[in-house]
Amino acid sequence: METGLEFFDSWAKSQKEFLETSLKSQEEFRAHWLDTMKKMQASFLQTAGSPENPQSREMLNFFNTWLNSMMNSTEVFSDEVVKIQRTWQKTLENQMEMSKELAKNFSDYFKRAEQQ
Repeated sequence: METGLEFFDSWAKSQKEFLETSLKSQEEFRAHWLDTMKKMQASFLQTAGSPENPQSREMLNFFNTWLNSMMNSTEVFSDEVVKIQRTWQKTLENQMEMSKELAKNFSDYFKRAEQQ
């Protein structure tokens, strides 16, 4: 039964590592995406033409409005996804701890039953 507990511990550890890596990659992706969008906006502003030109100014205003809206929406969405992932991670960690305790209790029960 001890090998069963060792297997469970190994499985739980790999699940926890997977969740932590997933959460970290989501946060890094969000940061890189937002940085890329800001650089794209700066590049667009430099190459769009003269701000004095009414058509260029209107085009820049539309682009900035659209980009800011997209960045804000993405940031809100990403924040919520990260919250969900953290909640899911805590839930799974709690479930793994409860399962480990249950497996240990069964192991102890069977050991006592064998001794009697």
